[in-house]
Amino acid sequence: MSHTITHIEIPSPDMQKSIDFYSQVFGWETQVMPDGKYAMFKTGEKTGGGFDTTTKPAAQGVGPGLVINVEDIDGTLQKIKNAGGKVVQEKTVIEGGWGAYARFTDTNGNHMQIHSMK
Repeated sequence: MSHTITHIEIPSPDMQKSIDFYSQVFGWETQVMPDGKYAMFKTGEKTGGGFDTTTKPAAQGVGPGLVINVEDIDGTLQKIKNAGGKVVQEKTVIEGGWGAYARFTDTNGNHMQIHSMK
């Protein structure tokens, strides 16, 4: 057993908002399941997840965090704003050569982070 994360679920009371947001900002491809309550997304060759309409976003600071790797934090923050998301914490450099991160909420209120080694 490799103990790797194989699937991530993002609460999505409004699935179309999630599909539009993550597709516009990160280029994720999605496929809505036949029942219309769940959509699978791919973030790369091996990792993916789903938008779940049966769950609600957790309050800030509650539950595990999701960090999305990006090349350009500033450019991605602009895409987030353009797609209707909100920047919660601007780009913050991590001491010790660990890159930088920023926090945002998506169009359903989920709290997420982006990270870059640049």
